[in-house]
Amino acid sequence: MGSRLLIASALALALAWTGADRCGDGSKGGRAMITVDVTSRRNATGHRLVKADLVAREDNLRNGAVDFRVEQDVFVIGVVRYVRLTASTNTLDQRVPPPGYELVPGVGWYRLHLTPLTWEEARLACEAEGAHLAVLNSQEEAAALKGIFARAPATIPQAAWANFAYIGFSDATEGHYITIFGQTLEESGYAEWITNQPDNAKSSTDPDSDCGGIVRQNGKLNDLPCRERAAYFCEFSL
Repeated sequence: MGSRLLIASALALALAWTGADRCGDGSKGGRAMITVDVTSRRNATGHRLVKADLVAREDNLRNGAVDFRVEQDVFVIGVVRYVRLTASTNTLDQRVPPPGYELVPGVGWYRLHLTPLTWEEARLACEAEGAHLAVLNSQEEAAALKGIFARAPATIPQAAWANFAYIGFSDATEGHYITIFGQTLEESGYAEWITNQPDNAKSSTDPDSDCGGIVRQNGKLNDLPCRERAAYFCEFSL
């Protein structure tokens, strides 16, 4: 979708694009409007500069991306010199999260699954939804998951623990915890462990606690036996 407007002026223009906004699943949303001010001026060296500023956009587009381009041509007709500004906009399609995902404003989309799975099963389940096991990049993101976890039932049937949920990191190489994207926890932006963790706690089913979890009470990290079944967080990236 897009709009294209030609003018012969060196003054400011307001470009308004109106059309049916199309969501990431191909469905149409409401009407969309983008208003842009475009100005052209000559600098001290005699070259012309074009500047474009986004003035306003409707609420239903605020989370979407907009591709905006301006081109300038100078031409002479008779004794009149014209500057033509060509402005075009295009609203880019946006992915839509599956049902069950919760938006934490300014942070992201998350879903806490309460049907317990092993860590590897949880990783695959998130990917099947077009998402991934949640990866914490900040204190704010940890607080967001903590808030969601706090609303979960006090007991989770068939789960090894009620107060831990799997998220997207592990130490496949013993002692070196990395996210599912190959970053260390420090590189990812959040490495707040609970006291005395990680400790590779012993388990009858998994001698090493190689998989990452988040703690319900404080949003901090714990290492968990990968083959135990637990709740898990998926994260959907737009």
